[in-house]
Amino acid sequence: MAFGGRREPAVSLSDERLAKNEILFREINERLDEMSVPWSKTTDYLCECSEMACTKIVELTNEEYERVRSRPTVFVVAHGHERPEIEKVVERTEGFLLVEKVVAVDEIAEHDPRSGEPDAD
Repeated sequence: MAFGGRREPAVSLSDERLAKNEILFREINERLDEMSVPWSKTTDYLCECSEMACTKIVELTNEEYERVRSRPTVFVVAHGHERPEIEKVVERTEGFLLVEKVVAVDEIAEHDPRSGEPDAD
């Protein structure tokens, strides 16, 4: 709804902050992926949930991580770390969940470290 000719934001500032937290964890995981040893069967990644204080580790194979990263709006999180108000669970495994953002999708795509796009910030 517009007020005084202005459009209201599609997402709340709180939801945007939560999405930005997840983007930060994704950027860290990209560095971990770059440092992983090629002969290793799995690599430890940080849970990409929205909680800044989260230190939960999720273990993924190289193939699993590449599958997650093939879609910029999908994040890997530990069980119980999903936030239904900003994401939906698209896959459940024994060790982790894959969640897809339902808010701030443009923001996530802009900050995707694999997009090759420079950060506007």
